[in-house]
Amino acid sequence: MSKKKTICFYAMTAILFALIFIVAVFLRVKTFEYIILLILIAGLIYLKQSQRIVRLWQISLISIGLFFIACLTTALTRPNLKVSLSGNLINNAFQMINRHYESQHGESFIIKKMETPSNYHFQDWQPPKTYRNQEVHLKHARAYLLSKKQPDASKKVVYQIHGGGYLSGFSNTYNQAALRYSQSDHHATVFSLDYRTAPKYRFPAALNDAIDGYRWLLQHGYQPQNIIIAGDSSGAGLSLALTLYLRDHKLALPRALVLASPWTDLTASGSSYHTKVTSDPLFGSSTIKTAPKYPVPITYAGSHNLKDPYLSPAFGNFKGLPPMLIQTGSHELLLSDSTTVVKKARAAHVQVKFVEFSGMYHIFYISTPQIPEAQRAWQNITSFMAKHS
Repeated sequence: MSKKKTICFYAMTAILFALIFIVAVFLRVKTFEYIILLILIAGLIYLKQSQRIVRLWQISLISIGLFFIACLTTALTRPNLKVSLSGNLINNAFQMINRHYESQHGESFIIKKMETPSNYHFQDWQPPKTYRNQEVHLKHARAYLLSKKQPDASKKVVYQIHGGGYLSGFSNTYNQAALRYSQSDHHATVFSLDYRTAPKYRFPAALNDAIDGYRWLLQHGYQPQNIIIAGDSSGAGLSLALTLYLRDHKLALPRALVLASPWTDLTASGSSYHTKVTSDPLFGSSTIKTAPKYPVPITYAGSHNLKDPYLSPAFGNFKGLPPMLIQTGSHELLLSDSTTVVKKARAAHVQVKFVEFSGMYHIFYISTPQIPEAQRAWQNITSFMAKHS
């Protein structure tokens, strides 16, 4: 074999196995996976040096075979076989990035991102050709009305309330989520609230904006029985708070709630705030001793009583509320926020479908909708909406 081909062989071998090694590091595979990688590389080099393989097609075929074996063993030695390869990869990547940032800057990367002012501009996002997106001006906030150009006469609408710890504003992530909600409910219209955020606006500003958004829908011909409220994280907590307010004030309730990783306990008193500290890749910490008391700063609450159900719905009474779908990840610091709501809602005879995804992180189906677990979560949403149509 020529010197040029030899150099190419070693270069390609190094690149391929370096990529596998990087993936293995992010996956935190078991130790013997690295041993397998070394054996495969050594075996390939031995065959090359011993002149047992000399033709290019032989080298290519064996290289592909060994690369396949390396990929397969990497997948099989991931820490949690119940979680998809991509789910494990993203989970551990989040954890490594956040822990590194925390060690360098003394704070969480996610919290820093949340505290950065939103620079969302309505004009920057263009919906698919079959949809139109309109900006709606409420009393103190804005909303975005995504609808088919030829809407269904049923006037179904999903009222989306975004997350972000009451600190982050609306973003294109929620435009993409709006499309998915629409597709999940037979191309329903989606009304996405862009509410006021802390630290400038504190409780009950976001709740008042959510109430204004619901009133706007009613005033524009949308019937309560055709409204589903969907929220994630703080937006899911705000969705619950809004529904409690509607019930308490004798206003017509929506037909259902769809909640992703709801933040419902601003006192951080649930058990998962202690048991999930080291497993949560976004809000956790490498040790319990260095873990913050709250997943994000509770700036929004100000000096208000943290046990007020309009602020922390986990302390509320759920009697009379509409059916709920709650989906969360098993690694979440906020897991007990969901389980507390599920337990209390079921005790109040509310229909609740609760799905806990093994190995998943906070709002996984909103932030990473492409992974298999997220796709299953969206399928659950479609089924739930169809059942309660």
